[in-house]
Amino acid sequence: MFGVCVIYCCYKMHKTIINSSGGKLNQIKYVFWGSIIGFSGGSTTFLPVFRIKVFPLGNFFIVLYIVVIAYAIIKHRLMDIRVFVSKAVAFLISYPIFLGIPFYFAYRLQPYLYDAWGMNWWLAPSGLLLFFATLSPLTYGQLRSRMENTLLAEQKRYQQLLLQAASGMVVEHDLNRLSKLIVYIVKRIVKIDFSAIYLDSGRAYNLRAARNSKKFTYKNIRFPYNHPLIKYLKKHREPAMYEELPVSVRDSVDFPQQVSVVVPSFVENEFLGFLFLGEKLNRQPYTPDDINVFKILANQAALAIKNCIFLEESKQAQEKIFTAEKLASIGGMADGVAHQIKNRLNQFSVASGELKYEIKDFVDTHPELIKSNPDLKKSFDYMIKIGDSLISNVKKTDNVVKGILQFARVEEKETFFSEFSLKEVINLSEELLKIKHEIASAPLEVDIQSSEQIYGVKSQITETIYNVLDNAYEAIQEKIHILDPEEKKSFTPLIKIRLVYKPGKYHIEIFDNGIGIKREDKQKIFAPFFTTKSSYKSGTGIGMYVVKRMIEENHKGRVWFTSSYMKGTNFFIELPKK
Repeated sequence: MFGVCVIYCCYKMHKTIINSSGGKLNQIKYVFWGSIIGFSGGSTTFLPVFRIKVFPLGNFFIVLYIVVIAYAIIKHRLMDIRVFVSKAVAFLISYPIFLGIPFYFAYRLQPYLYDAWGMNWWLAPSGLLLFFATLSPLTYGQLRSRMENTLLAEQKRYQQLLLQAASGMVVEHDLNRLSKLIVYIVKRIVKIDFSAIYLDSGRAYNLRAARNSKKFTYKNIRFPYNHPLIKYLKKHREPAMYEELPVSVRDSVDFPQQVSVVVPSFVENEFLGFLFLGEKLNRQPYTPDDINVFKILANQAALAIKNCIFLEESKQAQEKIFTAEKLASIGGMADGVAHQIKNRLNQFSVASGELKYEIKDFVDTHPELIKSNPDLKKSFDYMIKIGDSLISNVKKTDNVVKGILQFARVEEKETFFSEFSLKEVINLSEELLKIKHEIASAPLEVDIQSSEQIYGVKSQITETIYNVLDNAYEAIQEKIHILDPEEKKSFTPLIKIRLVYKPGKYHIEIFDNGIGIKREDKQKIFAPFFTTKSSYKSGTGIGMYVVKRMIEENHKGRVWFTSSYMKGTNFFIELPKK
């Protein structure tokens, strides 16, 4: 019967091994193989009963079983040895000693009890045995609790401090300070060699704060959404001992220090981030109570982090509203201000023109005087040059004013969404391009059928296409301007437009083989009043900012680009279908 029980227990452990992973798998393996070795050795003690003489080699296997289990306790945290000692001492005091008292009482006092009670003498020790049998579990529980509190006093202390600190996190409203506070509190209270917190940054989980006893750099370590560790934490949603993680997950983590515990932080189904904890400085193992406290800490931290994010988003929203109100005020004043500026520009233009014509008329009337006086001719030429410069700058300023007016009136344009032909929009934009640059034809290649339609606000899409085509054409002209004569001969200007249908989206691609965009300018392309055009061009720096607003805010689409300097630019416009 004993052998059947042993075999059944080994069978259950083998099933658990198949379904386990990480540190738990190692623990069960040690117990399983230790049990096989120990009970195999113990089974040899039955052989002499059947008069089979063998050397008692099996007894050494029993000792080996004890060694294996002891190694598993120390190396793989099979159990906290302090808890084991407290339970063992409490058990020895409450059960063997308490339950031994009635037997000792019966042994020593049996003659006296027999004289007093006769054949019923056994009732006295039996009653005493029943009393101590009832008292022993209570005594065991009290002794174990007191001994664990004594042995684990330091652990209980920091667990209580962590709980108090967790409840106070919600008063911190700055995310950076909160992150630093969390890692500082955990490292200082738990007394570990390092702690690091990673938070969701939009596309990956990046380091937000860290505290360590040694000089290590964590800044370049990030965890994308598809990282095995992120997938595991999202699936299990519980603090985990690092050694108990699957091997594939552990191998995917390239961290400069030995991680002991990973604590994820969730608000409902939103995974905000996680905490890496190192080993304790006293090299004691983490207990289940520690894990439970870290779970409470993670929940409180999640609420505090979410609160900080909400406050930051609210602050940004208020700033956007304030900016929008300022822009709306500017838009409301734009017509009046533009009228006043244009009046002044007209005065400059007229004065400059009159100056030029007056000088020219004087030169034509008195040619002999001009010829005889070179210094006078030089002065007149210089004034004519100044006049030309004034007129040129008046035109540029007028274009800037028109750009501001165009920007201010974006929100006032027609907002009627409809289906329309993209080819028709491109043809209109091409005509505007020819008029502006005074050219007979544009180097435009359109890979779109007349029947292909898109959904949006026609006037805004027209303005978007025109802005991109205008920039593409001027980029080509700028490239031609800096090419040497031989390169100009082999260069063929090209602007290519095509429409691609994607699930639920229209994808418009506009390519040009112009000068492209320098790396340092790429981040500024959609900023207001930024232009990459040369000083002699009429760029206001407003167009691409307006394009981004119309596509992303009005149409809920996307606009982006790729570019290589001196090779060309690809602009992409993505619009949702109806």
